[in-house]
Amino acid sequence: MARPTLVTILLGSTALLWAVPGAAQTADAQAAANPAASEPEDKGASAPEADIVVTGTRASLLSAQSIKQNAPQIVDSIVAEDIGKLPDRNVAEALQRIPGIQVQRNYGEGSSVAIRGLTQVRTELNGRDAFTAGGNNQLSLEDIPSELLAGIDVYKNPSADLTEDQLSGTINFRTRKPFDFKGFKAAGSTTNSYFELSRKSRPSGSLLLSDRWDTGIGEIGVLASVSYQKTAFRQDRVSTEPFYTLNDALGADGNPVNPVDYGTAQALGRVGQVTTLPHGAGVGKVYGDRRRLGTDVAIQWKPTDSLELTGEVFRNDYSFKFYDYIFFASAGADSISPLAGAPFSYAANGDFESGTFANVPIGDYTSYGSRHSRTTDYSLNAKWHATDNLTVIGDLQHVKATSKAQRSIVGLSGTVDTFYENIAGRSTPEISITTPNGLTDPALYTSGFYLDNLTETSGKDTTARIDAEYKFDASFLKSVKVGGRFADRRNRAIDTGYRYTGLGTVPDLAVVDQSHFFYGKSDTFGDFLAFPLDTIVDYDKTRDVLGISGTPQYLPSGVNTIRLKTYTGYATAFFGTQGGLPIDGNVGVRVIHTQQDVSGFYQQTSLIDLPNGTQVSGPTAFNAITSGQSYTSVLPSINLRAKITDRLQVRLAASKNIARPPFDRLNPSLTIIQPGREQEDELHNVSGGNPDLRPMKSKNIDASIEWYFSRTGSVSLAGFYKHISNYIQTGIADRAITFDNGRTFIYSVTSYDNVASAKVKGFEAAYQQFFDFLPGPLSGLGMQANFTYVDSHAPSPAISGPSIGVPLELLSKYNYNLVGMYEKGPLSVRFAYNWRSKYVETTSGNGSGNLPIFDKPFGQLDASMTYTVTPNLGFTIDAVNLTKTLRSTYFGLESRPREQLYVDRRISGTARITF
Repeated sequence: MARPTLVTILLGSTALLWAVPGAAQTADAQAAANPAASEPEDKGASAPEADIVVTGTRASLLSAQSIKQNAPQIVDSIVAEDIGKLPDRNVAEALQRIPGIQVQRNYGEGSSVAIRGLTQVRTELNGRDAFTAGGNNQLSLEDIPSELLAGIDVYKNPSADLTEDQLSGTINFRTRKPFDFKGFKAAGSTTNSYFELSRKSRPSGSLLLSDRWDTGIGEIGVLASVSYQKTAFRQDRVSTEPFYTLNDALGADGNPVNPVDYGTAQALGRVGQVTTLPHGAGVGKVYGDRRRLGTDVAIQWKPTDSLELTGEVFRNDYSFKFYDYIFFASAGADSISPLAGAPFSYAANGDFESGTFANVPIGDYTSYGSRHSRTTDYSLNAKWHATDNLTVIGDLQHVKATSKAQRSIVGLSGTVDTFYENIAGRSTPEISITTPNGLTDPALYTSGFYLDNLTETSGKDTTARIDAEYKFDASFLKSVKVGGRFADRRNRAIDTGYRYTGLGTVPDLAVVDQSHFFYGKSDTFGDFLAFPLDTIVDYDKTRDVLGISGTPQYLPSGVNTIRLKTYTGYATAFFGTQGGLPIDGNVGVRVIHTQQDVSGFYQQTSLIDLPNGTQVSGPTAFNAITSGQSYTSVLPSINLRAKITDRLQVRLAASKNIARPPFDRLNPSLTIIQPGREQEDELHNVSGGNPDLRPMKSKNIDASIEWYFSRTGSVSLAGFYKHISNYIQTGIADRAITFDNGRTFIYSVTSYDNVASAKVKGFEAAYQQFFDFLPGPLSGLGMQANFTYVDSHAPSPAISGPSIGVPLELLSKYNYNLVGMYEKGPLSVRFAYNWRSKYVETTSGNGSGNLPIFDKPFGQLDASMTYTVTPNLGFTIDAVNLTKTLRSTYFGLESRPREQLYVDRRISGTARITF
């Protein structure tokens, strides 16, 4: 089948216009969607005449700049330039353009962010709690349809009136309301996207309808918005793991401490020299699909000039599926044997560079995984202007979130004659595997097994809040704001644990075509056999083919629950001076009492050997675990701003924050399943939480200087320092587990602990401008640029092994964005490049000798082009990952590579219309 071209994409988008109208937003709607965009600038700013209408990218930059300039805290914003159109189509892609933000990606799309080096971020929807059911307390960014958003605000330092539970900042997603528009508004879009590596096309569409009326009972407005997105992805991976250092030491009696390692060192001629060998390598090919369906219905009623009520129901429905092949040769934790007489080479530190091993076990997996998450947010807000000076706001919210996940894995085992690998000075390893009849010989795959697992998670949150603000006339004290908040959050997770079934016979297999693997840039072995992919994606069909009846059962021991109640009160005073150097700001304190209760189980499942030689899961033994704690937190804050001129201002802030542990890290449950015969030589990894984790605390100092030299032009420099106590990091400890049949295996158990302290400091520099002073068409040129430096240090928890100092997890020391823009007449073009330096993925990786796993530096180029045919009709082409960036990780040292991967390049065509 021929690949679609950009022309095909655009024609397909145009053909769908009759079904879903698209839009290029008019200036009045843009200003209404974000009132800051229509506010006059400070005196002295080079504002255009009042009758000049600002639209498109300039309007979004104007609005975002106005929010930043006038906010009482340090804030950065993104504003949708059109209805249903953020500057980037994906929420995470848009957020990564903000100074200080770094995005973590899941199969090519952002799923979470770090702000100023810390991942303890609070996510909100219209200023209220927003989360995805699961172990993380946040809303997964990949769940959100971007078309439903009017803008995103990122608060980088707190004031007492902002909700706690973050160390680095708060991300608030804003939806539109019917009173944002002057009257009737309809807008929509349709998109067709092509994914190059997976060779698939997927549709998307959005529609917004809004109107407002004057009635006998006051003004009423109704808005309904819907967004539907489908995307595809493919990720190709080459991996090397794990690495082990030979122990060729002699004991006091002159005999080897580890005879097997000593014999290997002798065979290599390396006795007395440090020698580290990889125990395996392989390839993986992951396919997947995402589907998002978001709806938003808002009703506003203004019965009098002093009272406004808003009710809203926001619902997000997200489906994620992946299905993959993995093939690897690996000895796991067992020793690996060099091929006699084969040449080997090593780095100066003794790390393996190239060589050949003999009689190496292989693993061949076909698997399927899915997640279906749904979050529904019900909210009611009342704003009452009781007097000219007193405003009271009441807010009620109920969130219900559910998530279901499934895993299904067919594994095969065998042994290959030789395994050769060369990693010396290469971006990807050279891997060669030999057998008498090749990897497509069914006789190579001598045994098999099946694993399946089901999980369900639900979360509920009921919140009530009241805020009152009294404004003073002509006084140094401008206003006082007080409020209270109660929240009752519950989380419940059910997990069957993995059910193991040994396969008496190897099922029929299919050839995995590797001809287009890794964009053709890898030097690895070719085709191999695996369980068919078109079967594994059907859970029922897979079990029928394998002769397995029923599904894994949920046991009482598979349940864990967490309940979190918080009682909050705060007071904030806003003040300001007039005269030669105007200074304003706020000072306040927030007091929170937290009650936390956690329950779960330790469960251990042994295998049973059947008379026919196969193995199946046996009975499960379990012990209940409960834990509770309560604590009170006092969080003072102060924010100051000095207006040096109407264009130049300086900010200074100091505060305290807390961040409670994510639910998955509190979960006390630990499930241990005896490895099957085919898995005994592999690494055995499990993870569990720590119910005794304490909240992380930080003391913060923030400062910035901001110069707004035009309506869309600014330069800013911000510095920050955070001292964090009780910081939570990952650690791995080896644990010997003995099962009912007397067999003992070593498990690497990943868990969490509060390390002593951590420090984060750094600065952000940002610049944006349209070059209006250039002649003719060149006046449409513009630029955005920002750079972030973050320096952090925390001791590795090193639950086992030596302690080493590492940066905080998922933190790059350097990060920058370069965005080139052109907007003139009907044409708007944007190229955006994002780069980040290396970062720690985890402080202690399996098979790394307790070394951290690092991600190498990488950058990505995205682009978009919009042509506005009429004020009501526009077309956009955008592309993501134009450079087809290669991602790489390594175990502590660059001489120990872990994996290299490619993800899809996406090209999309969109049509928008409004009326």
